[in-house]
Amino acid sequence: MSHSKIVRFVLYLMSGDVTWLIHRLRLSFGLRGLVPRPEPLVSRVSSVDAPHGCSPDCQTPVKLLIFSHNLCYEGASISLKELVFGLAHRQVITPEVVAFEDGPLRVEYESHGISVRVLPSAQHKVFTLKLLSSEVERLASIIQASGTRLVFVNTLLNFPAILAAERAGVPSVWNPRESEPWDSYFRFLPDPVAQRAIAAIGLPKKVVFVAHATRKVWKDFDVQGNFEVIHNGINLDRFPSRNDAVERARSRNALGLAAGSIAILCVGTLCDRKGQMDLVEAFTSLPEAISSRVQILLVGDDRGRYADAVKERCRSLSVNAGGGIRIFPPTESIASFYAAADLFVLTSKVESFPRVVLEAMTFGLPIITTPVFGVLEQVVEGENALFYLPGDSIFLAKQIEKLVGDEALRGRMSQSSLQRISQMTTFDEMVDAYASICREAVA
Repeated sequence: MSHSKIVRFVLYLMSGDVTWLIHRLRLSFGLRGLVPRPEPLVSRVSSVDAPHGCSPDCQTPVKLLIFSHNLCYEGASISLKELVFGLAHRQVITPEVVAFEDGPLRVEYESHGISVRVLPSAQHKVFTLKLLSSEVERLASIIQASGTRLVFVNTLLNFPAILAAERAGVPSVWNPRESEPWDSYFRFLPDPVAQRAIAAIGLPKKVVFVAHATRKVWKDFDVQGNFEVIHNGINLDRFPSRNDAVERARSRNALGLAAGSIAILCVGTLCDRKGQMDLVEAFTSLPEAISSRVQILLVGDDRGRYADAVKERCRSLSVNAGGGIRIFPPTESIASFYAAADLFVLTSKVESFPRVVLEAMTFGLPIITTPVFGVLEQVVEGENALFYLPGDSIFLAKQIEKLVGDEALRGRMSQSSLQRISQMTTFDEMVDAYASICREAVA
């Protein structure tokens, strides 16, 4: 056991948090079971209780308090930001953002005149019902002091904000963006708290999922018929130079990509859920004639043990292989990577409706992906995408070899991606759908 783990162990003992200690030990030894199913909570907040309610067709902006788990360059946080900007631009809402981790998106919010408040995260401290109650009271007091008419909560992680909105007597909308089964997602918490988190799904006026596959995970909890699906739409104004030959040449030159090389792009935080090790191992399985032409670009937060393992694996490769894999930090200028790429790979074990797939299609990229959850609502196998199962790096290598060696196939799949994205939910359609939900929630 490392020194840091011993220190944490001693601190747990000194704190008297025996329940949490036992829970952590069960997790460490793989003894943690699934969370028993709770009955969903029933809200006591009626529309007439909400301050300054109005009819669904009311055009007065709704004062909206938004809870985000972080302000980093991540799919869920970026999608939320674009949605907030879209709603504010249409004068549907007057927003204020509360986040539990600071990041570069804070500057973007504030540059649009949107107030941002960063609170110390208490998620790792809500391991008893008593501590959860304290956190709920803290957030409820913030909600009440804000004078907001509606609370909008992004991701399942922010479940205390849903409980707090109920405590404050303010209606809420919950926007889960995760697809893990309900009985396993909250396993990091002891059962009493995990069950309260799950049961909170019954409190919002609306629970808006971004994929039908994710809604299906929670279908047994839709006792009030208030679950809805709104597919993500991305703001294409963010990519004004997409599919421009000059921009592609500039981007490839900036990344040092040789003429004739095939750039494979994979975007996302380096973590076990996103499974980038599959792509690293697939690269080692490629024939030399293929691997010598390939440059893999991994773009995402590279902090944590999994990321360290990926980097170590890359370092352990031969000179040629190691030179074919590069890791870049998250960036606002992600468009240049898409512009430079020849194909896109998604290696995730679990996703809901990943915006990176939408972005890849926007740039007309052929896609190799795991067929998980809402990804199947985005791509069509054999048209703009090839599939492989998570963990099967050998078959992933075969799919890469197939695309790298067939320029005509890449061209056909590229056109299919552009056609497919043109048929999907647009950004304006998505914003209009959320606008209706916000107005209905306070009616």
